[in-house]
Amino acid sequence: MECPSCQAANPAGQRYCGTCGHTLETACPQCQASNPPHHKFCGRCGASLSAVAAITLARSGLITQVNPQALALLGYQHGEMQGKSFSLFVKRPDLVVFFSHWNELLSKGETQAFEITLNHKGQNSICVRLACSVDRRPPKAIAAVDLVLTEITDSRAAAAQMQAQQELLGLTFSMASNISTVGGMHLAHAMEEALKKICLFTNADRGCIHGINRSSNRLETLYEWRHASVSSPEAGSGSKSIPFSKIKQTLVRLLQEKTVVVDDTAQLAPSEREEWRAWLADAPGAAIGHLIYSGTLPVGVIAVIKRTAGDPWAPNSVGLVQFMGNLVADRLPAGPAHGVRRSQANGPKERPEDVIDHGSQGTVPHGESKPAPAERTSKKRGPAASPIARPMVLEKLSGDPEQDRQPVFPRDDGLVLLTCPACGILAPVALDQFDKLGNAIRVSCSCGKQFTAVLEKRRFFRKSVRLEGYFSSGGDLGPIGAEGTLWGTMVVKDLSRAGLRFAAAKASLLHPGDLVMVRFNLDNANQALIHKPARVIAITSHGVGCRFEGADKYDITLGFYLM
Repeated sequence: MECPSCQAANPAGQRYCGTCGHTLETACPQCQASNPPHHKFCGRCGASLSAVAAITLARSGLITQVNPQALALLGYQHGEMQGKSFSLFVKRPDLVVFFSHWNELLSKGETQAFEITLNHKGQNSICVRLACSVDRRPPKAIAAVDLVLTEITDSRAAAAQMQAQQELLGLTFSMASNISTVGGMHLAHAMEEALKKICLFTNADRGCIHGINRSSNRLETLYEWRHASVSSPEAGSGSKSIPFSKIKQTLVRLLQEKTVVVDDTAQLAPSEREEWRAWLADAPGAAIGHLIYSGTLPVGVIAVIKRTAGDPWAPNSVGLVQFMGNLVADRLPAGPAHGVRRSQANGPKERPEDVIDHGSQGTVPHGESKPAPAERTSKKRGPAASPIARPMVLEKLSGDPEQDRQPVFPRDDGLVLLTCPACGILAPVALDQFDKLGNAIRVSCSCGKQFTAVLEKRRFFRKSVRLEGYFSSGGDLGPIGAEGTLWGTMVVKDLSRAGLRFAAAKASLLHPGDLVMVRFNLDNANQALIHKPARVIAITSHGVGCRFEGADKYDITLGFYLM
């Protein structure tokens, strides 16, 4: 058997060259089976071996050999990789994955296969599937580690794009179904839920829908959703109703362009920037506004707002806001007192009062004064707690039934929304009913269905899962782990938008208050990646309880997964 490195002859069946020590086996990138170096195809699965990118590491993790295919894949010269730690070429967020599998490989000697992102010399990064196997010289001692790299950059990008498309499609269908099928007191809840989904998708902090009232020449807030980290405006800092005269330039721009995208309000003229702040009240960093038409009559405005202008809008954000505006157009007030005329293309641009339609407001009978517009309050809108057409009867629970248990969550407006699992009717109930009857109450719907509503004190729904992943803690997890750094595998047991609980063999080494990085894939269609910091809250026999940290702790992917 000829050595592919020095061309020395070796006896058949020998695993390493007796002259230079180079491996005489080639691992298949598909099934990891060992093949002689002269084979062009795998003897087990038939996969091509001619273009295999292979790297050999010492037990210390230093690169000892790199074949030409691996050099071409990563864009480096031989001298730029030889003798260096392989972890230097691993993308920083994926170091926890590499180190976790590296420890498993060295401790158990079992072949490891996983996906990571590597630094490429000529481009940002590439995604590869890495197969790691050990070489033992002498027996029972690990002399070297063989890596086989298969690029999957294109398939990873295609999966991410498919995931975004599926989420967008699911979002549009769910919004259309919810808004078109509800009415009365349930419409406000459906509108707020739709705004919440749009904000999650667009990475916005707040969404709102305003109605145009031309009897008072004002924009009135009809529906609104705010991120949990965004507080409601204080009295005087913003209004649920704003006169046209305070947003003249913005209103004219909406009438002319219909959709206005502001990526950074700091780039606007001072007067226009002040109008956006007066209108949206939160000193927005970026916003998308869309004028809503019912036929040819503008009846409202939908807007999504980000507090900071650093992060770009998610793809399809503008189209989604426009879709939502068109969807709710017929559900907004469109009577004689609402709506404005579209401005003429060549008309004046400085006076929005010139485009207000006063002609259809009607006349005031002789001897009577025109009634003043109704006083507006800044109280947040929400589903009313008044009786519904088919009320539900609440009773104190006796016993602990195992079936028909429905977890319910308190809303910001002090209500709990009950949903009958049989007929689907919604019933808002005051939170103090649970204080009187207990955290678990028996509910009887008018359709005859009985179920148990259990009040969850947590702010967010928790989902039971089993997701394998990784965690790291301690010092800075750089290319060479700092002293005291801890990393290992974990299994996520339950998950919510606010945190998670996981089990790990090294859980006893963690302490409450530790900051850990968690990384795992969801079990949805595209196995979306979750990678974020979390704070350890409690460690029990059931696992490690953590709360997500950072500005993006409520991300869109988790939001859609938990719906």
